[in-house]
Amino acid sequence: MHGGAVATVFDDLFGFLLYLAGEPAVTRQLSVEYLSPALIGTPYSLEAAVTGREGRRLFVTATLAGANGAQVATSTATFVTVGVDHFHRDMTGRIDDE
Repeated sequence: MHGGAVATVFDDLFGFLLYLAGEPAVTRQLSVEYLSPALIGTPYSLEAAVTGREGRRLFVTATLAGANGAQVATSTATFVTVGVDHFHRDMTGRIDDE
């Protein structure tokens, strides 16, 4: 599987984690360490956690593991909290319902 697809999975996982935690946020930095190939058609498990906070910055980490538990990739990221209206802005910066 293309490495960009693995990074996308981590970014989406982190976004969902922060949504569940009630912390709307945007990605500031994302790092992925590829430990072995991720193969198409192979089941994997993901685990993620919020590891810290400094002001509006949230720090997260995650692992992608195969069925045998061996890590395939790990990721760390920094997110910045934003108001919910951030996600309703159009390309000009106006909120959709203005």
